[in-house]
Amino acid sequence: MSSSSDEKKTILIIGAGLGGLALAQLLQQELSSSIKVIVFERDADEDFRDQGYFITINQMGNDVLKRISSVDDVFSHPSTMSYSQHQLKLVDKSMNIMLEQTSGEIKIIERGILRRSLLKNIDVQWNKRFVSYKILDDGVEIHFEDDSSVQGTLLVGCDGAKSLVRTQLIPDLQRNETGVVFVSGTIEQNEELSKIKQLVSNSLVQILGDQGHSLFLISTGQLWLWSLSWPSTNRIETEISLTQLLDKVHTNFNNEEFIRLIELSSSIRLDILPVYSFPLLKINPYPNNSRVTLLGDAAHVMTPHRGMGANTAFADAFDLIDVIRSDHTKSSLADYEEKMFKRGFQAIQDSLESTRMAHMLGVSARIRNYIMWLLHYSITLKNLISMPFYWYWNRTN
Repeated sequence: MSSSSDEKKTILIIGAGLGGLALAQLLQQELSSSIKVIVFERDADEDFRDQGYFITINQMGNDVLKRISSVDDVFSHPSTMSYSQHQLKLVDKSMNIMLEQTSGEIKIIERGILRRSLLKNIDVQWNKRFVSYKILDDGVEIHFEDDSSVQGTLLVGCDGAKSLVRTQLIPDLQRNETGVVFVSGTIEQNEELSKIKQLVSNSLVQILGDQGHSLFLISTGQLWLWSLSWPSTNRIETEISLTQLLDKVHTNFNNEEFIRLIELSSSIRLDILPVYSFPLLKINPYPNNSRVTLLGDAAHVMTPHRGMGANTAFADAFDLIDVIRSDHTKSSLADYEEKMFKRGFQAIQDSLESTRMAHMLGVSARIRNYIMWLLHYSITLKNLISMPFYWYWNRTN
């Protein structure tokens, strides 16, 4: 590979997921005159695999996406929901609200629509299964299952939770099962489910049932998305029947609307999927290789219970742009990886805490519920006490 100064740098991205494509779009928008970007994806084509349901985009992720012109149409798409403010409601099995928290702006976006927009005008090499990389004097060479190879300036592993780039770069850093599994589905908005409809209005809802079962609900406009998760150490079972699912909901949640939610669902994925996470690390695990780095799930696998995965990947992409723009060096990559580590592993910790909180068992679950009720009534009492003072203040000013 020539090292002449007038030759464009070539950025090799493994993985055409949301994080890798966001990086590719930002690079092409801001640095197209000085770099070449190639994305390699193991899937045979764009539609080879189902991309999943919806994701929540918080302010951090939104700030990055707003910089990418190809996704402008996503924000105006009929399926995209925008809340200038939203609530997280923690609810008991009888649909009584235990705790409400108000948070800032979020957007709820269909994964497939966002990915299609991020694919626009990107050079994606499909059906390219990454095998390994080799560090060269002036770059990096990557090898694929079909015996082909490509050379570039910098390799970015964006190949998800099972990242093969990470496996070679940091062999000891592997994801662990959390002991929690889940199934999910969607249902068209239904007037029959009046209590659920009231709960999900402008809110993310976490319903805490018996025996560590937790039901997550979110409205995407015409659709409601639900996810049922529970503690399980039985990895023999990889699928649940509809009858078993209904029985599980009936046993652990004390409201018939939850049964109807499942029965009326237009789409249910009955595959039992484990929830994974990286261990909680206090020391940066990234080895600062000047030719290889990571982004998104490849760098920090976290549970989904805070909705932080995609948002953190977008923030990684934005930070990595600055490194590449400044003609990346080992030192600047180290700065990026330190920042990525602090943000990513804080998100891992927060997400894991949410997962554990939602799936507590026995005495721990009862104590959790008592604390939430106490907080709920304390906040309510505080608001009641404050109301006369607010009224008097507003009247006198």
